[in-house]
Amino acid sequence: YKSGDAKWYFDPIQVEPNTDYTFTDYYKSNVPTSIVAMSLDASNTPTYFDVQTVVEISTSTDWKQETNVVRTLSNTKTLTILHLIDKNGWLETDNFSLTKNEQIPVLDFIPNNSLEIVSPTNNKLPAGWEKSKWGNNKAVFQYLNNGYNGIHSVKITMSNYKSGDAKWTTKPLTLERGKDFRFSVRYKTNTIPHAVVEYTKDDGSQSYFGMQDPVPSGTGWQLYSDVFSVPQNVKTVAVFMFISNNGWVQTDDYHITPYTYPEFDKGRVTIVFDDGFEQNITSVLPVIDKYNFKVTNCYTTQFVEGLPEQEATVIKFADSGHETCSHTVTHPDLTTLSLPQIDQELSRSQNYLQNLVGQPVTDFSTPLGAYNAAVNGEIKKYYQAHRATDEGFNAKDNLDPYRLRLQNMMPSTTVEQFQEWVNKAKQDKTWLIVLYHAIRSSNLEEYDTYKTDFDKEMAWLATSGISVQRMDNALTEIKSQLP
Repeated sequence: YKSGDAKWYFDPIQVEPNTDYTFTDYYKSNVPTSIVAMSLDASNTPTYFDVQTVVEISTSTDWKQETNVVRTLSNTKTLTILHLIDKNGWLETDNFSLTKNEQIPVLDFIPNNSLEIVSPTNNKLPAGWEKSKWGNNKAVFQYLNNGYNGIHSVKITMSNYKSGDAKWTTKPLTLERGKDFRFSVRYKTNTIPHAVVEYTKDDGSQSYFGMQDPVPSGTGWQLYSDVFSVPQNVKTVAVFMFISNNGWVQTDDYHITPYTYPEFDKGRVTIVFDDGFEQNITSVLPVIDKYNFKVTNCYTTQFVEGLPEQEATVIKFADSGHETCSHTVTHPDLTTLSLPQIDQELSRSQNYLQNLVGQPVTDFSTPLGAYNAAVNGEIKKYYQAHRATDEGFNAKDNLDPYRLRLQNMMPSTTVEQFQEWVNKAKQDKTWLIVLYHAIRSSNLEEYDTYKTDFDKEMAWLATSGISVQRMDNALTEIKSQLP
């Protein structure tokens, strides 16, 4: 090999412009290969663009599937896909398919959502968009002449990161209160960016809803999509993807569309307590037992093991019918540990708790909300479920037992907000997990709840008519309803 490439490809077929198609083929190879689209206009003039620049090596015995979404250009009349080899080696392909994706109606809540309109005052900015950064870092913003939809996209490259974040943003949007929406964006990245909703309330204060993190994408365009709700006291909403570590993220084709949750048989709520604070035996247990609520307690075992008083509280909760859940041994950031260290945190805490309460411990709660694919892979060896700190409601179309969503209770969380979450879960027939930490009368820390508020919330919950279940029991019922 000196230069060029070689490929088998199907004859160009007629397609619609500005439309998503899913391309799939099966392949074997002993070297990395590439996938390129050839778009032809009305005069059969070809335009080439990358679909997947690096297709990983397969093996000589196993077929591997490769799937990509291809957006046709505005002048596309016909299209073919080239799975090619451009180095010494071999590539075998079979079973090509190209299917038109079902079009989702898009409401133009985000102005200039494909970034194609250039600012009339600054050709280095898309119209209606702004650059935003804070903290101690170096962020380079780019308005690029290539994209997923059209010929433009935006990119942030961050280095020398110490603190803060950087993002491209639009002006805040006015969306209907009490309604649900789906946010979607196409992205490329070499790190893990974050997606967040910024709420501006009627009183001018701001709060944030953290959606699930995207996954690293490499060189190919990926679709990110998640759901958020607009609380009743929110005046405007801003939704964006940001980066808060060294690396880069490139984005295009932003959308916000109305959304309706697919229903379970009924709404459910699960009350969870993390860490195992000793005062909860007096501030929590009498209250939940009064209403016959069964809850899930996730313990960091270094705060329990070898301490007779603490061990007695764990046993008393378990003997009252409440679920015992693992929260590791030492409460570390699991993403910073080796796989043997992760396994030690997972298995030792599980074995200790099972021996202590004499019951299976099947569910796990991540310390600090820190997890990745490797951590989840180890969790699956020991537990049936993993509750993270990703916010939201668990529904039929987003339920992942190893990325269960929740709503966080904090000192600033009002009783009214708690009631709104529960009413929404009941109305939409979703599963709401509510996470508490310590319940105290005074001297609250970051994730604690006032005893007076907790008492009001549980008293109201008892009258709400929603089903209150332990995490293990709720998951068992819900799994039977999934497709």
